[in-house]
Amino acid sequence: MNGTLNRHNCVYWAPENPHVHVEKEVNLPGLSVWYGLSLRGLIGPFFFEGTVTGHVYLDMLCTSILPAIHTLFGNDRFHFQQDGASPHFHLEMRAYLIENLPGQWIGRRGAVEFPPHSPDLTLLDFYLWGT
Repeated sequence: MNGTLNRHNCVYWAPENPHVHVEKEVNLPGLSVWYGLSLRGLIGPFFFEGTVTGHVYLDMLCTSILPAIHTLFGNDRFHFQQDGASPHFHLEMRAYLIENLPGQWIGRRGAVEFPPHSPDLTLLDFYLWGT
């Protein structure tokens, strides 16, 4: 939006310390994008303007994300996975998932605990954003 790149998920691999220094701008307008990836295809994109809070994420989940998942999967069983980000861990968010997807969600304090720092489970970071 403003010509800068959020390097939060950028990782620099080198045989020795490359001493990478990245200047960081603060308080810039932003846009967050949510995508889902499944065997049946991509779900999304869904766009969040501004800060993504637990309430904002729950609203998007109820009105857009889960209806899109149900359209893709119909009555078939699926598992919904999210990492340990603060909006995903919000109390109302977890209560909603416990009630509406019992035993079908993977996340922080979920039916299946999300393993922290697991690159095997973050396909969107390693596949989609680069593509």
